[in-house]
Amino acid sequence: MELEKFFFDKSDAEFVHEQSLKVLVETGCVFDDDKALEVFKKHGAKVEGNTVYFTKELVEKGLSTVVDSFELYRPDGTKYAMGKGSKTMCTAGSPPYILEDGKFRFSVMDDYVKICKLVQTSDCLDMTHLNLCDTYDIDRNERAYHMMAALLRYTTLPMSITALMTAKEDTGTVANRLIDMVHQFIGVGAAEPVLIGCVSPISPLAYIKEALDALYVYCERNQPIQLATCSLPVLTSQASVLGTIIQNNAELLAAIVLIQLLKPGLPVFYGNTSTSTNLRKVSMSLGSSETALISLATAAMAKYYHMPFRTSGALNDAVDIDYQAGVESALNLMCGTLSDVDLVYFAAGMLSGFNVTSLEKYVVDEQLIKMVKRLYNGIAIDKTKDYTTEIKAVGPKGTFLRGRTPKEYRKEHFVPDIFVKQDYKAWQTEGRVSIKDRASEVVKKRIENYKAPDISADQLKIIEKYL
Repeated sequence: MELEKFFFDKSDAEFVHEQSLKVLVETGCVFDDDKALEVFKKHGAKVEGNTVYFTKELVEKGLSTVVDSFELYRPDGTKYAMGKGSKTMCTAGSPPYILEDGKFRFSVMDDYVKICKLVQTSDCLDMTHLNLCDTYDIDRNERAYHMMAALLRYTTLPMSITALMTAKEDTGTVANRLIDMVHQFIGVGAAEPVLIGCVSPISPLAYIKEALDALYVYCERNQPIQLATCSLPVLTSQASVLGTIIQNNAELLAAIVLIQLLKPGLPVFYGNTSTSTNLRKVSMSLGSSETALISLATAAMAKYYHMPFRTSGALNDAVDIDYQAGVESALNLMCGTLSDVDLVYFAAGMLSGFNVTSLEKYVVDEQLIKMVKRLYNGIAIDKTKDYTTEIKAVGPKGTFLRGRTPKEYRKEHFVPDIFVKQDYKAWQTEGRVSIKDRASEVVKKRIENYKAPDISADQLKIIEKYL
């Protein structure tokens, strides 16, 4: 399914490309590091100060070596295929707060482990991110390694990371240490892809040293990269939605070229986290139609360049698991998933933009993911079958309800696990249990029944000091 075609066609993508080239040629992009500047100089780009001015030929050279799919190792040593519409559902990332019993508080390591267990027991989440939530009870200089140890101990899902600098280490050092830990744990060669590194520009049109230090490591270590812009119209991009898309595209192309010059053929996700802007509050507005439209345009541009497409999923601005959260999460997840997406980031668990996670929201979002995936699969049409036979057998005023549940029903109809699917009287008789209460019960049971993956004694030695 290609929902984006209803809003953004190939001619639109061509226009964005040409406009983006003009931006890169005339305005350029800042790279706040000498290494990147020297790479661009070496390949014929004009460099003034820390601003790189591209040529059409240089951009085409970078795009000539991109790939549309690849394989990534899971912690259990198996491989996971991505790209070509893989629709990989990935967890939330980096929220500092957690919603528990109707109250917000700073998240801690115990929350992180519970999320690991919830994700591992999910039947619709395919990938996890290192920064599931923050862990304020762990030394900031060591948090990343404690988080990675927990992922390796409690999950078997492929993973992505955002390497964050600390007071003791730059982002490159952190990225290297995390890659080393995963390589040692899985027991594969040093050049094998074991995680996806996340890199983002600073809008408008800049990449700071902290982002580049990590980018260099991902290239050197042959680890795929997901790029994602995060501009805010009127604040860090122009008010026009299309103008924002053009700027975003220019920012992404600049990094794609650098990556491909450093490591030709390295898998790169063409991605987006840009949103609308709430000027009444001067803040991002994730739960908006404009955010969904930017996601659709991002899908079209990724296909134009024949690159894997990454978007954001069930994001919203709500502060509780309520109607607003449901509407906004559904809008964003649908627009991303129905565009033949490869990677959906923030697929579940988020509230209040990027600020809050909720274990109950994970469970509710799982229902949404399943519903959207069912929609994506469409209607089964078998034109070799005569559908009138059964209608004739039942006849007017008859019933199709008899015997066991038909296999067609089990195959084609999705029945949510926790949504209320009964009339009011039955719901009242059975205790008036809310969606949030049902979700809480699911969370409790899944964590109680969780069984950790089997790991060897050697694997435990690699991570045990951080557990």
